[in-house]
Amino acid sequence: MAADNTPATEQSTSPVATQQEESSSFFSSFVSYFVPTAHAEAPAPEESEEEEEKPEEEEEEEEEEEPEDVAPAIREACEQGPCAEHLHHLQHCQTKVDGGNGFPGEDCVEEFFHLLHCVDPCAAPKIFKKLA
Repeated sequence: MAADNTPATEQSTSPVATQQEESSSFFSSFVSYFVPTAHAEAPAPEESEEEEEKPEEEEEEEEEEEPEDVAPAIREACEQGPCAEHLHHLQHCQTKVDGGNGFPGEDCVEEFFHLLHCVDPCAAPKIFKKLA
């Protein structure tokens, strides 16, 4: 009887196994439709020679001095000039909060953003003129 049950068991699992293979192939084809598969290509011999030369070029670039950034100086000039009122309000708020005289949970974010909204339009044209 054991010999008779074995083929019946194999026959009953065969459709299940076939169904699982079909569902997995359906799933993999469904996923591959939306997510493309990328295949790596071997680099050409010419590219490897160029890669060896690149570190030498990078070292030469590192040796060059970078120009001084003028943006902080321009932004500070705008803070001291046309945006001095906003800077004063921010500093007053900071001293009040640091001294413990502010409301519970008070911060000076609003005053900081007011200062930035004044400084950015003032400094941007001057900075871009320096870049050109």
